[in-house]
Amino acid sequence: MENTWNFTPVPTNKVDMKYDIDKLLCQEMPTEYLKDRLRILKAMNNYVNPEYLVELERSENKIKCDKLNFISINSNCIEVLSRFFKNYPSRSCDYSIGGILMWADYFDYKMAIHDSTLFIKGYDNELGSYIYYFPLGPMDKNKAIALIKRDASNNNGSSIIVSNFETLGSDTNSQINDDRFIYQNWKEYIYDIEKFIHFSGKKMEKKRNHLNYFIRNYPHYTIEQIKLENIQELIEFTLKFEQGHIDSQLFKYESEQTCKVLSCYQIYPFEGILIRYNGYIIGYTLGEKIGDTFFVHIEKGDTGFQGIYQALSSHMAQFIQNEYPEVVLLNREEDMGYESLRKSKESYHPSLFINKKLQILTL
Repeated sequence: MENTWNFTPVPTNKVDMKYDIDKLLCQEMPTEYLKDRLRILKAMNNYVNPEYLVELERSENKIKCDKLNFISINSNCIEVLSRFFKNYPSRSCDYSIGGILMWADYFDYKMAIHDSTLFIKGYDNELGSYIYYFPLGPMDKNKAIALIKRDASNNNGSSIIVSNFETLGSDTNSQINDDRFIYQNWKEYIYDIEKFIHFSGKKMEKKRNHLNYFIRNYPHYTIEQIKLENIQELIEFTLKFEQGHIDSQLFKYESEQTCKVLSCYQIYPFEGILIRYNGYIIGYTLGEKIGDTFFVHIEKGDTGFQGIYQALSSHMAQFIQNEYPEVVLLNREEDMGYESLRKSKESYHPSLFINKKLQILTL
C-alpha cells in the first residue's frame, strides 16, 4: 500500500526559520489564525532545534501584545508627544502640549504608542464617558479603530471617539450636515494672525479702538519676553488674578495648572510676552507653535487697564510673526460652554472653527 503522507524535512537553518516566522507575522490574517499557525510550528518541538523556539516565543508574544498599553500623561511625556505633534501637525489644541498636559489631571489623560502610532484617551465627567482622540501615526485607520474598541471593551462605562473637522468662521452652521454628534463646548476658534496685529477692517473697529485707547493712556508700558527671571512675578500675578474668579472650579483648575506650568517653564515648548506698566506686570500671554498655527494657551490681564487684552493679543501676534513668518493662524481654543467667553471669542470674528464630532463606540 502506497504511503500518502508527505514528511517534508523541517528546515534546520536558523536564518530560514526566522524568515518564515517573520513572514507569517507580516501577513494580513486574523489573529486567531496566526496563533494556530504558531501553535503548529511549536508542536514540531521534536523536529526543531530549541534555539528556534526562542523565536517562536517572541513571535507568539508579539501577537498576544497586540493591544494598547496606556500610561498616565505627565511632564515626562513632553518630548515624545512633541515629536508626534510635529510630525503629524494639527490645528486642533487636542494635539498640542498645552492642550494635553495642562488638562491631563482634569481629563485623566493617558497615552499609548503602538506601531509608531500615538493614542490618547481620557475621561470626561460632564459627558460621563471615556474619550479617545483620533490617533496620530501611520497605522491603518481600521486597525487603529479595532485597537481602540478592544481597549474600550474593558472600560466601566460608555466610550466615544473624538474627530475634528474645520468649517469657515463666517457661516459654520450651514456647513454641518448633521449636528447631532457635534459637541459645541469643545469648538475651537481659529483666527487670521494678520487681523490681530492692528485689528484692521470694519469688523474689528471696536477692538482697534480699545488698542488705541491703551496705547494713548498708558504710553510708557513696556513689553518683555517671558523668561526664567520674570517667572516668579508671573506666578504672583496669576494667584492675584485668580482671586477675582473664585466662583468657577474650572477656572480655579486652569489657574493652578498655569502656576504649575510657570514653575517649570523651561521644560515646555512655550513662548510668550508680558506687559509692564510703572514696573508692574499687568498682563501676559503664552502658547506654542505647531505647523502653520500658534496655540494661545494662556492669556491673563488686569482689566483695570482698559484695552489690556487687545494690547496683549496685538503684541503677541507681532512677536509670533517676527519669530515664525510661516505661522498664519492663531488658535485661541474653546469657550468650554461659557456664554461670556463664547461672545468674547466670536467678537474677534474667527476665520475658522474646528468642530468636534463625538462618535459612540459600538463594541
